[in-house]
Amino acid sequence: MITVSHSARLSSAALRVDRPRWVAGIAFVAGAFVAGARILVAGHGNIASFIVVGADHVRGRVPRGIPVISGQGYDGQFYYRMALAPLNFHHAAYGIQMDTLSRFERIAYPAFAWVVAAGRGSLVPWSLVIVNVVGLGCLGALGAVIARDAGRHSCWGLLLPSYFGFVWVLSRDLAEIVTATFVVAGVVALRRNRSVVAGAAFSVGVLSRETALLVIGLLAVERPLSWLFHWLVAKRTGSAGPVDAGLEEGAKTPAISWVLPGFVFVAWQLVVRLATGSWPLLTSGQRNLGTPFVGMVQGFRHYLDLWPSRSATLWFAELFILVAVIVAAAVALRTTTARLYERAAWLAYGVLALSVAPGIWLGDVGFRSLDDLYLFSCIILLSSRQRLRVPGVLVAGAWTVVAVELIKFI
Repeated sequence: MITVSHSARLSSAALRVDRPRWVAGIAFVAGAFVAGARILVAGHGNIASFIVVGADHVRGRVPRGIPVISGQGYDGQFYYRMALAPLNFHHAAYGIQMDTLSRFERIAYPAFAWVVAAGRGSLVPWSLVIVNVVGLGCLGALGAVIARDAGRHSCWGLLLPSYFGFVWVLSRDLAEIVTATFVVAGVVALRRNRSVVAGAAFSVGVLSRETALLVIGLLAVERPLSWLFHWLVAKRTGSAGPVDAGLEEGAKTPAISWVLPGFVFVAWQLVVRLATGSWPLLTSGQRNLGTPFVGMVQGFRHYLDLWPSRSATLWFAELFILVAVIVAAAVALRTTTARLYERAAWLAYGVLALSVAPGIWLGDVGFRSLDDLYLFSCIILLSSRQRLRVPGVLVAGAWTVVAVELIKFI
């Protein structure tokens, strides 16, 4: 009688799940489980509790079944408002008043939710959640592709959708998951020399959050960046040769990959400008950017004063894990095969993180606005020979703790 050892069975199971579709399924199921549990426990069976409409922004009767809480509420209320009618640019509609016109530039997420709901307002609270859960699955598949390209098991791709900030995004109907999915889709498409697909993916990304423009800008200057990088390396090592010889193959990417999203972004800015009388981009920076280091220092002091409360403990733990992933990516720069613009994006998002407004550092939302820095840290890590067990365990632990917190306590 032939018997199969336990280790052989485990090896066989590992091979079976070494597929992007399996990773997508795992990420999708995990996201659906958190969403479902939150609806039943924290939301008491009402999915509209994800929206968090604040009375300070209510200017009339809100749609039936949408709870209103005291205070400011949260950003999900504005995405909900836009998802009811994506082309309605009135300052107040459906009982909700926009806090700033810059919200209208982030149209991709609510537009997807409107399409999924087939334009039916009663289904929008569900479609907002569905879009994000599907986004997590797609992000898992894209991460698996990056991992496999680097010779890793596909399941390491779960690092991308496992950012603890994405649990907050899912639980509050926010746009970061959609942005991340399409930015990473653009990265993967460029790695396969599909510049038109990349341009289309980046176009959705910049219409979801303006921070995606940073990747577009770096793509536009990748060729001179590559020249500069080669010149610095040649000067340091004393090697000689034509400058073009140092260009990465990726630095010769067709311009459509960044021209198309740039054109789409400017066109939508013009649409909003004609409809509202203001350029949305000019108002968004005032709310999101500040003096470098000031926001971080204020956040540190704020939560240090709250120590050892649960929120302070989680904030410091999440900050430690985020820093650990960033440092691991810095170490992996020596062996990563990530393209030059990907490494430059990691550095640029790191600099940007130090300059975000104090409100972002003070918010108890799992550093969800720093997801760009986390994503490109993971892309560098997955594309390197760096061991991933420690970052993987830390991220998985943080994701689990935050998921339990949001299901049970909030």
